[in-house]
Amino acid sequence: MNAPAPLFAGLTTVDLAYGVGSYPAEDTKTTAREQFLGAGGPAANAAVACAVLIGEARLITALGRHPLTGLVRDDLASNGVELMDTTPEREQPPPVSSIVVATGRGTRTIVSLDGSGIEAHFDAKVAEHVLRSPVVLIDGHHRELALGVAETAHRAGIPVVLDAGRWRPDHADLLPLVDIAICSASFAPPGIESADLFEALHRLGPRHVAVTSGSEPIRYSTNGIRGEIAVRATATGDTLGAGDILHGAFCAYYTRDRDVVGALTRASAVATLSCRYFGTRGWRDALSELSG
Repeated sequence: MNAPAPLFAGLTTVDLAYGVGSYPAEDTKTTAREQFLGAGGPAANAAVACAVLIGEARLITALGRHPLTGLVRDDLASNGVELMDTTPEREQPPPVSSIVVATGRGTRTIVSLDGSGIEAHFDAKVAEHVLRSPVVLIDGHHRELALGVAETAHRAGIPVVLDAGRWRPDHADLLPLVDIAICSASFAPPGIESADLFEALHRLGPRHVAVTSGSEPIRYSTNGIRGEIAVRATATGDTLGAGDILHGAFCAYYTRDRDVVGALTRASAVATLSCRYFGTRGWRDALSELSG
């Protein structure tokens, strides 16, 4: 029997991305070079990345039965992600992210609903999924779901990974339940200077903290040791979802050996690889380029 797959809990969107040479001027029409349509959102993208690397992953999210959710379900299933929908009767459209990727500049602009108005409930059925997991990742969306997953995993001694993008009030309640916080450079708890971030987050709960900043080295603090992981140079074409891919790859590698720095190092290589390809799936067929 296969070992239980990592569990991801949080936001799922419909992503519609266009690749253009440069960002369009206001009130103009532009013909895209490429197009991506599929599942998006921090937790969903991370789950796909994990499944690509180890063959499976599980995602708990709020989706519903609107016609648009069919393409999300198909995309997730085709990538090896097992889906648990906490809102199966919801009829409203899922959040849609409209994305313009300026491949010539390596930048992207996103307009989206963040799912803050969608209630994703936590119950005993969800708890069962959590308790069968070697590691869980929460992206901070859907407060009740995030807190329920984190609390259940924390009590059971299951490592909890937090995708910490930008600070939001819910993080104050989540951080005491988190073992590993992977933060963006934009993550800034109120009243804390960036130089004190590691110390402050350790006081709040996480034993392991990492901070990513694009092509800059990943800084980390774990088991009393601080260091940096160099990020491989690449000709960036599309950074869309690179952070999510790093989080999913981290969970895949961490599940195997519980080595935080080793998992971050390998996940960074995967995220860097993804930036060479348009969309959040193009890197899948290029994994042979990674060594180890």
